[in-house]
Amino acid sequence: MKLTSSVLVAFTLAAPAFSQGADECTGATTLVSGVAEPFVTSGQTASAEAWLCVDQAPDLWYQYTTVGGSGTLRVETCGSTYDTALEVFSGTCGSLTLQDCNDDGCGRQSAIIIPLPPGAGVTYYIRVGGYAGAVGSGQILLIEGDDPDCAMADALEGSVDCATATPLGDGTYVGLNVEEADNDYYAVTIPAGATLSVDLRFVASISDVDLFLWDPAVACDSNDPTSTGLALAQSTSTTGTESVAYTNASGAPLDVIVEIDMYTGGGCNDYDMDISGVGTVVTSIGTSYCTANANSTGAASEIGATGSTSVAANDVTLTATGLPTFAFGFFIVSDTTGFAANPAGSSGNLCVGGAIGRYVGPGQIMSSLGTGSITLGVNLAAIPRPTGAVATAPGDTWSFQLWHRDSSPAGPTSNFTNGTTIVFN
Repeated sequence: MKLTSSVLVAFTLAAPAFSQGADECTGATTLVSGVAEPFVTSGQTASAEAWLCVDQAPDLWYQYTTVGGSGTLRVETCGSTYDTALEVFSGTCGSLTLQDCNDDGCGRQSAIIIPLPPGAGVTYYIRVGGYAGAVGSGQILLIEGDDPDCAMADALEGSVDCATATPLGDGTYVGLNVEEADNDYYAVTIPAGATLSVDLRFVASISDVDLFLWDPAVACDSNDPTSTGLALAQSTSTTGTESVAYTNASGAPLDVIVEIDMYTGGGCNDYDMDISGVGTVVTSIGTSYCTANANSTGAASEIGATGSTSVAANDVTLTATGLPTFAFGFFIVSDTTGFAANPAGSSGNLCVGGAIGRYVGPGQIMSSLGTGSITLGVNLAAIPRPTGAVATAPGDTWSFQLWHRDSSPAGPTSNFTNGTTIVFN
């Protein structure tokens, strides 16, 4: 079996050095856009700079210098194991200007999105702390992005009205976009007695986004004048966050619709969304194949897929479990299955063949954190291939696998999960 040189290089990467942030602003650790870095705040000290949105807590400092000429900067600690806090500053150490402070942006973790000024070379300082003195382990991810482009479909595109609303459960959904002519709709089932919370984050200076919650049996469109005043809940501020909460007191499960509305005429904006209180929506898809070798945990890791095999639904989530904790990895994909034992010195088995694509874009190389798992939402309109992304068509078959860094008595190594094959319709 022939592997592309780029795939071979990826499979031989050594285990990462631990890029812990600095204890003070001076000497702040440099972040790379799209690369998640693990951290531990236990044993650190609290810096003298006062927090705007939380109390003092042991903290770590990072820095990033922009390479683009505008767009947005997203920083988040989503998926961390404790109640984090996050600040972003411009300026220099000793003369910092606060850009934003966030406590709970994705569950009890933190997320910030700020607009970038024209021109490259602007340095930002990022401080990670904790709510009420909390400390723990987690990961920080920074992404420098272009200006919103609503012509580019996001991972949940296709939910254009109530009838086509994408079913969602608890989770953080990042990198979504909405425009005036194409509001987004998501279907959620609230268990009896449960409280649904939905939170949005975006850059308000680009365009204003509003949030509505509907009972579709009553009304379901913020742009329909007859729906005025009929929403179960709504949030229509002019800030860069919108939040709603609704408790289902009906005594039975309640199906509701979350609508993301572009308020600004002709507007387009990116947003992140956090949903909690309703549990997960899980429909297993795909067929497992190939055998994974045991990793440093003593057991083999495993890949699974949930969502829908419908191309139109564009709803596929990959999850790898049983990984070593705080191990970096990424998913790979091919239209061909295969088998190669210990490729390029790896401790695992490669289960895909032919032209192999890698999910190594911004935010796609991830850490397994303390859970030993990595999850990725797949955009069926942009499956990576060595020559560029391709769209999935009904009848296509894709096979997925996860490569990850590992350790062995002989030193740093890598390994793989088993594979899963999905036939789309």
